[in-house]
Amino acid sequence: MTDETRGPALHRDDDLTEHLRALTAPPADPAYWDGLHARILARVAQGREEGEWWAISERTYRLGLLAAGLTLIVSGSLWMRARAIETRMAYESQIETPADVQPVFARRGLFDDDRPGAHRAPGQR
Repeated sequence: MTDETRGPALHRDDDLTEHLRALTAPPADPAYWDGLHARILARVAQGREEGEWWAISERTYRLGLLAAGLTLIVSGSLWMRARAIETRMAYESQIETPADVQPVFARRGLFDDDRPGAHRAPGQR
């Protein structure tokens, strides 16, 4: 019987590792880091001029509030429906009609007026 949970055997590939390190290595030139720093600060300054760069727009804010409100309405109605079903099931489990009692049905206009308006269900005499 074989143990299939071990997975494939791993082998070390030094050539591939060196190539990947060269591709993902950070730039050694300090001018790159100075330029990156300058670009970040320029973007932050531009954001201050236009308004806070991390702030959301008024339209997005309104849409978010609308979505949150709809979510609350839907989840609240689903919760109330589930609660009503649970309550009804609990009530029905406590109040049961015994099997030997036949229900009484009201009938109108099916027979002459001299007959009573309520009759027992078929099978009960």
